[in-house]
Amino acid sequence: MKFKVGVVGVSGYAGLELIKIMMSHPAMEFVAAMDAKEIGEKPLPELHAGLRGICELVTFPPDSDRLKEFQLDTVFLCTPDKVSHDLVPKMLSRGSRVIDFSGAFRLKNIASYSDWYGFQHANPELLAAAIYGLPEWNAKTIAPARLIANPGCYPTSVILALLPLIQAGLLETGSAIICDSKSGVTGAGRGVKPELMFSEVTDNFRPYSPITHRHAPEMCQEIGWDLNNFTFVPHLLPTNRGIISTIYVRFNQPVSSAQIEAEYGRRYSNRPFVRILGASRLPELRAVVRTNFCDIGWRLTDGGRRAVIFSAIDNLVKGASGQAVQNFNVMHALDERTGLL
Repeated sequence: MKFKVGVVGVSGYAGLELIKIMMSHPAMEFVAAMDAKEIGEKPLPELHAGLRGICELVTFPPDSDRLKEFQLDTVFLCTPDKVSHDLVPKMLSRGSRVIDFSGAFRLKNIASYSDWYGFQHANPELLAAAIYGLPEWNAKTIAPARLIANPGCYPTSVILALLPLIQAGLLETGSAIICDSKSGVTGAGRGVKPELMFSEVTDNFRPYSPITHRHAPEMCQEIGWDLNNFTFVPHLLPTNRGIISTIYVRFNQPVSSAQIEAEYGRRYSNRPFVRILGASRLPELRAVVRTNFCDIGWRLTDGGRRAVIFSAIDNLVKGASGQAVQNFNVMHALDERTGLL
């Protein structure tokens, strides 16, 4: 059985990655390619040359009457935050399930949207009903959900690395967590920005939005940590894709590498997309790029009282489109690996 699906935001990098996965997914029939009115009606290969001979659908705006032609089981929104905020209720009212890539439905504190996202949230009921789409932790609530808030790329790399240790009570209560993350340029989207020009990025490496990045409250919400004790500094790598997060933590008491490995194993041993490298190997981008894997490793210091945790993902796959498909699989009682391995 195939489920009819549509994508809004096909012109971006995440949209392209999603389409590539969909075209080989045995349970998806990609029938509706949507984007902003400014894009117009264009065959997909005019937006992404790599889709020539693979997918020739013609784009149309999501508010077009053409949408009535389709009975979409699921709609994926690869759209900016405010656009998703406005589109989600419309898509749900048509009977579709929605997987939203933006931050519009991730934060549960509705008042925080004006500070972190720059708009007043007007859908409190949907915000309360949205499920945070991290399948390794929330599969049971994802399965029946109508609205999935697909996690951010940085939060995916950080939460998967931290949550087993926090849930086990190993971290010192109230201690500082410092998170130093590096991402490839596609994480900033496909929009034309001077700071993302080739000549600005190549042979360069720099931090951006230190302390004030909007992913920080999302991470703290999901790991249950005080934002005042959490420092997040992202950096821009001169590469296309991939995220490496380096996280510094302090434990309640000295721990061994075997204890840490046991906790990760207890949480992730049956999770197909988390690979625990242990204390002998370190994650690297080339091992995860173009995959849905998250690789996690660590090093202990200070006699086992402190650790440096490392995680690596592909920002466009496990950090966006691959994770969305993983959520789709859970929602439709499919093997999580379907279309991803």
